[in-house]
Amino acid sequence: MYTKTSGVIPINGERMTNEELSQAYEQYHNMVYRLALVKTKSVSLAEDIQQDVFMALVRYSDRIRDMEHLKAWLIHVTQNACRKHFRSMWIKLSVQFDDALSKDESPSEPASEDNTPEEALEQQEDITLMKEAVEQLSEAYRTVIHLFYYEDMSVRQIAQSLGISEQNVKTRLSRARDKLKTSVELQT
Repeated sequence: MYTKTSGVIPINGERMTNEELSQAYEQYHNMVYRLALVKTKSVSLAEDIQQDVFMALVRYSDRIRDMEHLKAWLIHVTQNACRKHFRSMWIKLSVQFDDALSKDESPSEPASEDNTPEEALEQQEDITLMKEAVEQLSEAYRTVIHLFYYEDMSVRQIAQSLGISEQNVKTRLSRARDKLKTSVELQT
């Protein structure tokens, strides 16, 4: 049985039980949603992709080898679902309406009790500026920033999940940080 503490997942060839699937969903649904949101910039699309990814997990759970493989598999399937969405004929023919990315994101960190109201407001403005700057990055840069900072993945894990070299991940992170720094400096 899969538990957060033991990290036990059925051996390759065995389907996950409903309880194991529920636990996997509880642990990773936010990660899948946020990654889809970063890639699509659309709340409703991110929700649809999240649902598709977990339906694929139900269908193909016998292919999961272990806990680390599960996380990488979910990231890979999420990326493929996003790519599939953007290749679809419907998207090519329709007009996209932007969902307000910042309106549906999880709330930012609460201000420290030591902060004055002015400091808390300034901190919130900084967070908003950074979110806007991240949104302006290309998909490749947004993805590595998201996986590194929000999902706490190592460079090696990101490289394996994205199917690129570790050096490529480091380069993308460095360039993304430079672009963010420039963008935030221009906004302030």
